[in-house]
Amino acid sequence: MKKLASLPHLPAFEAAARNGSFRVAADELFITTGAVSRHIRSLEEQLGTRLFYRAHKSVRLTEAGESFSRVATRLLNDLAAAEKSLCQMVPSGRLTVQCLPTFAMHWLMPKLPGLNEMHPDLTVDVTTSIGPVNFDSAFDIAIRRDPAHFCGLSPVPFLKEFSVLVCSEDYLRSRPLTAPDKLEGHVKIQIRAREDLWKSWHRMFPSDADEDVQTITLDHTFAAIQAAEDGLGLVVIPQVFCTRHLESGRLVSPFNIQRISTGDYYLLWRDRHDQTVKKFTDWLCLKGKDSFTE
Repeated sequence: MKKLASLPHLPAFEAAARNGSFRVAADELFITTGAVSRHIRSLEEQLGTRLFYRAHKSVRLTEAGESFSRVATRLLNDLAAAEKSLCQMVPSGRLTVQCLPTFAMHWLMPKLPGLNEMHPDLTVDVTTSIGPVNFDSAFDIAIRRDPAHFCGLSPVPFLKEFSVLVCSEDYLRSRPLTAPDKLEGHVKIQIRAREDLWKSWHRMFPSDADEDVQTITLDHTFAAIQAAEDGLGLVVIPQVFCTRHLESGRLVSPFNIQRISTGDYYLLWRDRHDQTVKKFTDWLCLKGKDSFTE
């Protein structure tokens, strides 16, 4: 490869030619005016031609300088564009996950410290939304449960959802339960966003006494969990959302071995497929398998 005599001096020359001033070029490049002048002088000596006419406190390009400056500007612009393109190709260690709020709160967020230990180079930003995947929000990966919310993205199941019947210990003490299908005289806490949960319970444990059961309807899962903790009634809740509540005794499950299958959670990729996404995906699927055995 031929040695390019002009290369070390090209940024100083191009800046001086574009600005018509050694001083302005120096400010732009964060060097001294004397340093710009030395770059230009060395370049002229190596090329064997004058590039600038110098006057008192002003400079202007010679004809040779004009011609050379057009080439220098084009080359530096091309190099800047190539650097930008290369930087965009290098995978970032940061990714954004668009997730259901309750899932993020009770399952994903508590597990992220484990991801940080396994992959300290990864940074996960979590945004929450309900309903169909929101393409107006920036994300790399989405997590959804309802196929109607996939919006054309290819789904990969990573976590099976099992649900359990729970209540507070005080509630259970005041209103004992004898069997999963014997709910007469009890209060059901219904989640408006997850009406399928009680329906799934009754499919598994049919009962003819539904008319003897009082129902409280709340909008969100976290509100239903709180209502159950406060002793207001029984609620069917995905086990992954109430594990810590059961472990702490804030909630109890009258029928510990009775859990019902209520669906799957799916991983949805947008258009990014690099090592960062792969590491997160592999970790998420591993956590999903661990939860299946819990």
